[in-house]
Amino acid sequence: MRVIIVGAGFGGLCAALALRENGVEAIVLEQAAKFSEIGAGIQIASNGAIVLRRLGLEEQMAAIAVVPESYDYRRLETGKLLHHAPLGKDAARRYGAPLYNVLRADLIDIMFKALPPGTVRFGAKCAAVSQDRDSASVQLVTGETLRADAVIGADGLHSAVQTSLYGPQATHFANILMWRSLMPAAKLSSIKLPERGNYWTGPGRTIISYWVRPKNLYSLLASVPASEVHRESWTDSGDIDELRRSFDGAEPRVQRLLETVESAFITGMYYRDPIDRWTHGRITLLGDAAHAMVPFLAQGACQAIEDAWTLATCLQRHGGKDVEGGLTEYEQRRRPRTTRVQAGARSMVKMVHETDAARLRARDGRWRGMSRIDPLAETTWGFVWDYDVLKAVDEPAGNVLGLAATREGKQMQRPESQRAFDLWKTAFTAEDVSRGHDGLREGYDRLLLTHFPAPDDVPVADIELNGVHALRVGAAGGALRAIGSQRIPTVLHFHGGAYVIGSARGSVEYAARLAGAVRGECITVDYRLAPEDPYPAAIDDAMDAYRGLLAEGIQASDLILSGESSGGGLAIALAIALRGAGVPLPSGIIAVCPFADLTLSGASVRQFAGEDPVANRDLLSYLGASYFQGHEPTDPLVSPLFGHFAGLPPMYLTATEGEVLFSDTTRLAERAKAAGVNLTLNLVQDSVHVFTLFPFLPEARDTLAQIGTWAAARVGRTVHR
Repeated sequence: MRVIIVGAGFGGLCAALALRENGVEAIVLEQAAKFSEIGAGIQIASNGAIVLRRLGLEEQMAAIAVVPESYDYRRLETGKLLHHAPLGKDAARRYGAPLYNVLRADLIDIMFKALPPGTVRFGAKCAAVSQDRDSASVQLVTGETLRADAVIGADGLHSAVQTSLYGPQATHFANILMWRSLMPAAKLSSIKLPERGNYWTGPGRTIISYWVRPKNLYSLLASVPASEVHRESWTDSGDIDELRRSFDGAEPRVQRLLETVESAFITGMYYRDPIDRWTHGRITLLGDAAHAMVPFLAQGACQAIEDAWTLATCLQRHGGKDVEGGLTEYEQRRRPRTTRVQAGARSMVKMVHETDAARLRARDGRWRGMSRIDPLAETTWGFVWDYDVLKAVDEPAGNVLGLAATREGKQMQRPESQRAFDLWKTAFTAEDVSRGHDGLREGYDRLLLTHFPAPDDVPVADIELNGVHALRVGAAGGALRAIGSQRIPTVLHFHGGAYVIGSARGSVEYAARLAGAVRGECITVDYRLAPEDPYPAAIDDAMDAYRGLLAEGIQASDLILSGESSGGGLAIALAIALRGAGVPLPSGIIAVCPFADLTLSGASVRQFAGEDPVANRDLLSYLGASYFQGHEPTDPLVSPLFGHFAGLPPMYLTATEGEVLFSDTTRLAERAKAAGVNLTLNLVQDSVHVFTLFPFLPEARDTLAQIGTWAAARVGRTVHR
């Protein structure tokens, strides 16, 4: 088998090395006349380093690179430490290899020299690609045509191979420009710059800096709003005074660092949306040509390296008689993962370039919260670093985790549960994820309001309870009575969404079914959401809403607290708060798949990783930390699992076996039972998180029927009792 690779960047060179390692001949076409020194520092995390180790190159890289002890994010204006991610030997033990900071040109040189002479052909610019039944070909701008069994486009963001296959693709500008500079150690002797990722973040701008040659050469990447720079070139130096003006007011260490910059080149921050297809017959894409990403997860090179090993293994596995099958398997294994990394990188860009003061406070609060439950920063970085492509390529292709952090090949037993699974799995698009909590909010409401709109005959009214907005919802076909005029069962409901997403509006359809189940009404609360309004905003609003209902004349014995996911945790936390305040308690609590332990210490969080299409450790830590921020996550009003349950009203708990939060429910049940609480526990199989939201599921109908019977036995007086 013979393969032509277009582009001699990290992906192209690594693909040539990996192909040769797997017995496949490769030639690399590079349009430049030679490799140049243009570039700056790059980071090769463990997921890339293990491949270079397999290719026999890690030792050479380690000899010239720096292993940083940590990533340290500081406030640009003051230097205050905001976020710390330990690396060094700790990361090597956790992830199988260290993270290396290295000069791009140094690593390119190592990879180039590891190939036999003549493997890379310089001055060979691709004009177009084509194929027939038996081969693929590259036509150069000179008119020369080269043929092989397969062609790999590893030619970067402006890929000629991609354009030839699929036409021009839209390139998005992030409205951020990046200054890049390399500084010799002699210029920096008076500045304390340890061998760490020395990062600063301020409104709309960042400094990313680190050593790329030990005590010899330092790399600086400074990102600023595009409006602050008036020229852009990979080769020409920008106006350094312009760079310094962009960081006026920065802490002294940053000011001194920028004073040492003598020249810098400027690049725009560009990206492409994930594309639907990489492979066409005998031609495929690799690296930035397939999945161009912004650099704020430092994964551009590493994802290309992962691509390269997977490509080589798949081609070797299928052999020369099934080149197309090998390339198809390669894409099947790689596209879901790179889509997730692309979205994560864009989310990180948004996070570190916030400009609004309130959003900056919320971001910093989230980082404080993350440090409490994830001091090793695994939920931020683990999904990219803790990945061994050498092992993954030998596992079933369906095991790859896609955008929803779920195995792509996961299948449910029934068509109804598969439908619910797929709805959860596709609820958030890559664009939603890349926009952080703003995008997640839109995606969640879109799921509920598009797929489960409330029927037209559901009565709904806006109400205010002690200043808290809520929606009063009746059963379909019914009518709302004057509030407090009759003694009917009233469900006070709190929607899910990990305290960050969700809305009362999105829960109306489910609220109507709850109202019908108890033969009463449901009031769904628009409690304030994090990160803008962190703890104790949600519990304060819940308490105010409950007191408001009592003030309206509703008897506590006619009230039931209800919630799904975080709303279930909030309902239990409210009962604990009511007991402590001496307020009359409701007649019962319904908690569906409750998120009750924001420390994420439950066994099922790891046990069912990759099985749950909506809840996963990375997302839950991001959202949960956004809520409790600087507060202690073991506070029972944050994580009711850690509360005292004695004296609480009867509980109805339900969850799905196999969901990530399953152990939250089972541990709640154990604690409630031990405290003498009247407990009903309903565990379902072959279903999804918060299954009651999906009205087409039989288990949702059965559970609501059980809730109706359960409520009738406990509420002070019910309609038609």
